[in-house]
Amino acid sequence: MKKILNFILLLPLFISAQQDAYLSLYQFNMTLINPAYAGAEGMHVISMNSRNQWSNAEDSPKTTALSYSVAGGKNVGLGISVVSDQIFIEKQTNITTDFSYRLTLANDAALFLGIKAGGNSYSADPSQLRSSRPEIDPVKKPLNRFNPNMGVGFYYQSSNYWFSGAMPRLFNAKRDGDVEIQSRDRIHTYLAAGAMFSFNDTFTLKPHLMYRKTKGIGAVTDLGIKAVYSSRFELGLSARTGSIFSLQALVIVNENFSLGYAYDTYGDDQLSGINFKAHEIALRFKFGSPPEDPIEEEPVAE
Repeated sequence: MKKILNFILLLPLFISAQQDAYLSLYQFNMTLINPAYAGAEGMHVISMNSRNQWSNAEDSPKTTALSYSVAGGKNVGLGISVVSDQIFIEKQTNITTDFSYRLTLANDAALFLGIKAGGNSYSADPSQLRSSRPEIDPVKKPLNRFNPNMGVGFYYQSSNYWFSGAMPRLFNAKRDGDVEIQSRDRIHTYLAAGAMFSFNDTFTLKPHLMYRKTKGIGAVTDLGIKAVYSSRFELGLSARTGSIFSLQALVIVNENFSLGYAYDTYGDDQLSGINFKAHEIALRFKFGSPPEDPIEEEPVAE
């Protein structure tokens, strides 16, 4: 009972830290974070993540994310994404479109610059909250609002490593017009990096790092590593701020389809005893071929 009471007291901190849905398999769906990633793979890409957090708790957080991106001609990438997030009395759906432009650099490297535009539909029903007093609380009124927003990002890609930086929300918009309620779509900053070290034709290591800072909330860091076998199977482990550990597995069925799974658990003694776990599944489809930019013929002198 004491462990559950401690968790309830800490619950608001966890909710605040996860205002934007956090995915353990974020590399499956990078356009959700960074608009510059749209079209970076040079093909049609459809990605879907489904996350069930604290699965044994009633009305636990559930996140579903779907995105589509494609590389167009003239170094342009386009994308669209939808994220549905639900926790207890809160529901929100974020819909955005992405535009990126590719700059080709030396040694087969590339720099992608992106912009994101869309909005967040947020609703909450505080009337479901129990009160210790019989009087009606005037603050417990339904919230329902759509906030337009926009974001920016960059993505640097080379043969052996990558860097990413993005602010998917640039505006600190309020979710309600009343002065008393301070719920906002807060500004998030994401920094990420990864590398690839190949030891032979069948074994590769992929370390990766994700840093997230939210205005008014503490930073979250995710550090992990994946072992790749024969470019078909990946097994990884990551550690996140808050004593959260994630075990991840990925199967690349063929060049068009891959499947991923993540299992998160708390390493802290008090929280691990409550048995709050998280399960996440990711699907990815890739099809088509990279667009070929037309080659302009030089005029022939007569």
